[in-house]
Amino acid sequence: MKNKLIEKKGKFSIKKFFPQSKFDWKIYIIKTLPIIIGEIIFNLNGLLDNFMVSHIDGGIDALAYANTYTGIIYTIFFSIQAIGAMFVGQYYGRKDFDKVKQIMNLRIWMNLIIALSFAIPAWTLAKQMVHLIGGQGIKPQSELASTYYLMFIAINWVLTSFNFNTNMLLNETGHSKYAFVSACLTMLTNASINSICLYGFHKPAYYAAFGSIIAATVCFTSDSLFTYYKERKIFINVFKLFHITKPIAKQLLKRIPAMLIAIAGMLTIPTRMIIWSHAYPDNLSGGSGIGEKWMGINAVTILGLVESLSSVASAITSVCASNVSFFVATRLGESDFEGADKHAHSLRGFHALAGCCMSLLMIAVVFGIAYSPATTKGVGIGVSQRFYDVQRKDYIIEILNKSDILKNSDLLNSLGNDFTFTKGQNLAYDQWVASAVLATSKEFKETFLLCSATFIFFNPIWCWFYTSAALPAAGGRNIIGSITILATQWASFIWLIIITYGIVIPLHKTYTGYSDLSIPLELAYFMLFAFDFIRWLMFEIVALKTDWKRNITNEIEKQDPNFPSNIAEATATHDIVHKQ
Repeated sequence: MKNKLIEKKGKFSIKKFFPQSKFDWKIYIIKTLPIIIGEIIFNLNGLLDNFMVSHIDGGIDALAYANTYTGIIYTIFFSIQAIGAMFVGQYYGRKDFDKVKQIMNLRIWMNLIIALSFAIPAWTLAKQMVHLIGGQGIKPQSELASTYYLMFIAINWVLTSFNFNTNMLLNETGHSKYAFVSACLTMLTNASINSICLYGFHKPAYYAAFGSIIAATVCFTSDSLFTYYKERKIFINVFKLFHITKPIAKQLLKRIPAMLIAIAGMLTIPTRMIIWSHAYPDNLSGGSGIGEKWMGINAVTILGLVESLSSVASAITSVCASNVSFFVATRLGESDFEGADKHAHSLRGFHALAGCCMSLLMIAVVFGIAYSPATTKGVGIGVSQRFYDVQRKDYIIEILNKSDILKNSDLLNSLGNDFTFTKGQNLAYDQWVASAVLATSKEFKETFLLCSATFIFFNPIWCWFYTSAALPAAGGRNIIGSITILATQWASFIWLIIITYGIVIPLHKTYTGYSDLSIPLELAYFMLFAFDFIRWLMFEIVALKTDWKRNITNEIEKQDPNFPSNIAEATATHDIVHKQ
């Protein structure tokens, strides 16, 4: 018998969008905090790398170009994990540990194939892969550093095929405290190695890859030791990875269509950086559209750091699908539709409030990074090197004549023909270069702060609508949910293309110099996420119109004796939608 929707009578009340009792508040917080902390630590590794190379000219750019591929790979890894995790949980609950290991073996092989598909080209065609992301006008120092970084970070992709799964195995089998310890060790190792290489020995930006490689090794080792000594029955032996039976392979691989739908939608997120690099390119001759051309600031310089911070802020969204599955889906399975409806409403407000708290914390973090001397040191060094390069004499003279900020024809006349643009040769020129460095630092800070304000503002909204996005899957409507994610992600991506090629680039090319009609990066970035109000509406309409309040176990039991697997598929697809 088809269950009818439960409609709450009475007037609209904002209170229903928040937990209704102290017990609900307590259980929400207890369930949510560990996942959030783990996600923050995971995302901090990317932020650490970007922040710790910011003192190097072109350092952030170099890592951002290469890590676009890292983002694509991780998106695919999470898609595989989202489907496979439910099987691990079910077989682990049945104490069928051999099948748990088979599932993990297959997941490792799938990840390894994906990693090698990107790593082999990175080892042979690294320069071409960098240009595919950043275009042909990349600064030489950024191009060199990014090429080497890409070749080395590809080693980390292969290692991550293993440690990604060993760490997830601990989480999926209820050993999250060990996964947390392992994640902490990973972050500390990465930070320590980066500090030694980048600050101790003053090595180039691509040495940041060595911190990631060693940290990945530490992660795999600690995960394996925890598993071996705490739950040896599910220990993954790398020498027995071929132990996969045909039924297990068939059971997981037939979920590939759902996996591909999720990947198709989520891949738009890491590939956004390609579009941004075209909108505000690395171009010292014509300018990027950010500040003045001699500043050398482009979209990747700013957004490489902003997107890393955004991923930390959006750690709250990682718990949205998990909480919906735990609090809503379980009640649907008990035919408690009123309870499911109550939690569906209160989780929206709770997650949004948690997002607000995270955004408030991120304000302090953003200002701390913006006003850290190390953050703008790299762009400042780049400006100084350009203005003390005698081979750029004509370029410097042009800046002295035309720059809106640094125009100084009197200085130009006083330099003389024998001036070699060497530091210390002319005090007035040295002061002029120092003012150029200060102007560049100011431009970087202002653009960075305004772009960061966008994700700080939208973070609570993401938490709300990703909760709504998970509701159809809770009632077994996973195809509807997946298609909605696919449609909204691609609609947002198309909107970015329209902003870039329909507004930003035409204005940048039409109006020479630095016209007030040009669209600044911070405005274009806000325009992109303003579309999320439409996405929010789309998710709410789908959640409202979809008959997700139903007990699918009653329908599936009659058809499939192994119905728990179908429930898993129903809830798994949306576990990756939080990767905003």
